[in-house]
Amino acid sequence: MIIRWSVLLLALLCGVLAEDVRTWEDDVEKVWTKDQISSSEEDDSDKFWKETKSSEEDDKDGNKHKPWLEIEDGQIFHGLINENDMSMVELHPKLKASDKDSGDAGKICQFRITQQDVPFDAYVLNPNTGEGYIRARKELNCEDKKEYTFTIQAYDCGIPEKGIQQKKSHKATVRIQVNDVNEHGPEFTASGYEATVMEGKNYDNILKVEAEDRDCSPGFSQICSYEIVTPNVPFQISEDGIISNTEPLQYVDGHNYILTVTAYDCGQRRADLDVLVTITVKEQCHPGWKDFQKRIEYEPFSGTKALLPKVYLETCGEEVSDITTTFTLETSHIGKGCDRDTYSSSSLLKLCGASQGSIDLLPAPGLGSEWTQNLPTDEGHEGDQVFSFDGRQTGVEIPEGVVPKNLTNQFTIATWMKHRETFGGDKETILCKSDKKELNRHHYSLYVHNCKLMFLLRHDGGDLETFRPAEFHWKIPQVCDKEWHHYAITVDFPEVNLYVDGIPYSPFLVTDDWPLHPSKFDTRLTLGACWQGGDQELSQYFRGELAGLLIHPGKTETRRVISCLHNCNESLEFHSFDETGPGSEVHFNPDQTQLFLRGEFTPKNPDNEAYTLDKYTKVLQKVAYQNGRQFPTPGMRALKIHTEVNCFDDETCIEVPDVDAYVMVLHPEEPTINLSGTDHLARRVTELDQGVTPFRDLRIVSTIVRDVEEEEEEELQEGGATEVTPISHNLDACQITVDPPLESGKEELTVPKEDLARLRLEKSTATNGLVIKGVDTIANYEDILRKVIYRNSKAGDYFDRVLKLKCSEMNGRYESNEYAVELKVLHTLNVANPESHVKVAAVAQNVAQFVHAKHGVGESVVQPHQVPQVVASSQSANVVTSLVIVICVGFLIFMIVLGVYRIRAANRRNMDSEWDQAGEPRMEWDSSDLTITVNPMDVEYEGAESDSSDDDDDSAHDDSDSSDDDDEPPREVHNLDISSNNFSETHCM
Repeated sequence: MIIRWSVLLLALLCGVLAEDVRTWEDDVEKVWTKDQISSSEEDDSDKFWKETKSSEEDDKDGNKHKPWLEIEDGQIFHGLINENDMSMVELHPKLKASDKDSGDAGKICQFRITQQDVPFDAYVLNPNTGEGYIRARKELNCEDKKEYTFTIQAYDCGIPEKGIQQKKSHKATVRIQVNDVNEHGPEFTASGYEATVMEGKNYDNILKVEAEDRDCSPGFSQICSYEIVTPNVPFQISEDGIISNTEPLQYVDGHNYILTVTAYDCGQRRADLDVLVTITVKEQCHPGWKDFQKRIEYEPFSGTKALLPKVYLETCGEEVSDITTTFTLETSHIGKGCDRDTYSSSSLLKLCGASQGSIDLLPAPGLGSEWTQNLPTDEGHEGDQVFSFDGRQTGVEIPEGVVPKNLTNQFTIATWMKHRETFGGDKETILCKSDKKELNRHHYSLYVHNCKLMFLLRHDGGDLETFRPAEFHWKIPQVCDKEWHHYAITVDFPEVNLYVDGIPYSPFLVTDDWPLHPSKFDTRLTLGACWQGGDQELSQYFRGELAGLLIHPGKTETRRVISCLHNCNESLEFHSFDETGPGSEVHFNPDQTQLFLRGEFTPKNPDNEAYTLDKYTKVLQKVAYQNGRQFPTPGMRALKIHTEVNCFDDETCIEVPDVDAYVMVLHPEEPTINLSGTDHLARRVTELDQGVTPFRDLRIVSTIVRDVEEEEEEELQEGGATEVTPISHNLDACQITVDPPLESGKEELTVPKEDLARLRLEKSTATNGLVIKGVDTIANYEDILRKVIYRNSKAGDYFDRVLKLKCSEMNGRYESNEYAVELKVLHTLNVANPESHVKVAAVAQNVAQFVHAKHGVGESVVQPHQVPQVVASSQSANVVTSLVIVICVGFLIFMIVLGVYRIRAANRRNMDSEWDQAGEPRMEWDSSDLTITVNPMDVEYEGAESDSSDDDDDSAHDDSDSSDDDDEPPREVHNLDISSNNFSETHCM
């Protein structure tokens, strides 16, 4: 036992001693290496080495020095090699060793890696220079190991022939990093993915796909992006692999979607195997309004039309606590913002109950309103009279006398305006009264400047030393919003008010100025620009659209009238206010194109009779559309219904989608306005001098042609799938034109003033006729047109006149036929005055032409009981006429007198009765004087059998019987004009 413990102790002691020896040798090597680096000559360390080693041993070996690695203290060798590559490792610094010995002892013969499990080998590249390199022993894989760290030593060659062993250097650390190659693509962690979504919802995270990459470096091992390869699908994927939908999915569009998804690493290498993602859409209840029509047809003049008569709200089981529904009717594209009456402004004032005296400055072009005929108009709004101004050269002068020079301290200016923002800061004048020449003074002006509406009013005369309010400014957004608005300025000086769409606005700024000094110069009223008297040109042009510009001197219109001018004839309607529950709210916007309806409910309870969603829905069903125009503007009106709900459970509350529908106003059945009556009249000169009523039997009838329903067709006669129905509506203008134009001072057309005042109609005259304007019934227009008087103080100089009548409705939207009356002038014949015979002959020829035109050439117009036809002829004296012609003329006059006497004696007793029986239904000859010349030798009786010889005998007999009467003075002879199936009494002197 003692022996065993002694051996064990001895072995342990030997091991300690051996370890101390090795430690001492290493310390000596470090000192030696340091001495080799710090000096190329022998120094104190060499002395220490010599003291340590016996000089006798050194002399014997011949290998005095150890090699050393050329690397600084504490520095290591860094290397880099690509994976799967067995080429030489790039080291920094380069591998190199040195030895101070000479000969073979000073050469480097070996680099040795001290570790055994390192897949690298070290080689000497040049023994003399001590350069070496390291090479991989096998293909390396970064995924297995990214980095290798080991130590290396250099060995000199020693002196082999003397048996002297190699000496080794100190150890140096080598760290080699394996450079990754993108040899692996991303690989998904699952072979497939599945998810289920509910239709109608948007999901931020339906599911997440995940891929990995076996490459070792961050650049190749990380997944940088994912991609959905399947095209045209409503899904997207994020960089993290989260799939979401881009729009709500609908079950009817697809029950499931199969997506192909791939991945890319940061080296842009795609996955070798894509993955399939299956997303199933689950059908769900769709909250929202149900059972409504997107197209709602409105029949003109049918009253109100319910918009949602059967609608109900699907809540999918959610309990709604309150709901707000907004109806919006879009009408801005119709006319001037909505469907309004297209009568003239003065006519609308009459319909709104305004007082008389307003003046329309933008009337429809026509008789008496010629100043607007060159203005560009907008013809696309079913009769709206809209005038466009280009801001450069569109401006007109209002003729003198249209507007009084003195508007007084009370007046109203109103207009429709559509204006957009302009740049440049120039004034844009709507209406301006300024000096006609020499001065540029503006007496009053309505204009736009930098999107502000301004009104200038400078008084003339008075106290010239007193400041007065002169310029009024309104800054309102409507001026430049590119929409139609109605503006009305009422002046009750010094108070000036502005109404925009019936809502009053006060000026934000009023500036004072001196009154204008009296001037001897006239003024000029312009529209669309302002006249500069000093420059003699128009400037400050307006850019925009105007309609219905009127001025009412001496009167400020009431707010009720101004609001009436702006009112729309189409709107949303709701009258079931008593059916709304507690807490409910119902209100309209001013135009009644937007309706807000709100209701509050209580939780469901069978015993609760409180206000419920079902009751709210029934109220909603009674919202309606109405259009009060008899002939509304056809087309589409967009209807949008927006709903907001709150639920008792906010977490699961539903969202109600908007409803987009439209009201389609159908084309109205256009009326046919027909004017009829006597179209030919014959009047004596004396009657025309006193005045005649050419339209005294006028009839105005308006009808529409409507389609007949199938059940009504059997009741109609053959060929009748339509029927003509008389209707009653208004007229707003009738125009009478005379061809050729009236001769001033001799002819005139007049209308009884008391009738015009009673009906509040306006009259304007010109040389070519007369216009009666103002909205009124057909019956009233018919009555006043029958009283129109045509007067001609020189009718003897005329033979005929043609008067044409035409009426219109809705500012020219519907026009009547042109009804013409031909007026014949009947002249008186004086037998003793040969010059009158020429006129009579011309009249007779004119009458004959009329008969031929009326009945056709060769058509007999004499009845058996009528008197013989009289053929008129005449001759006029001529000094160069041959003697034979003179004798014939004298003989002809003698025969005329003789023939007239015989006719009078034979027919005087029955003349009156025959005259009463004669006449053509379409022709009226009213006891008129017709100057004719009668040749008794040419008289023929219809049905007579006698030949020309008999006529000669009768004539000879008549001559002998009447020879005693040749010297008697001329008597009044009644002749019958039968050239047009009418008898007229003729006075021959």
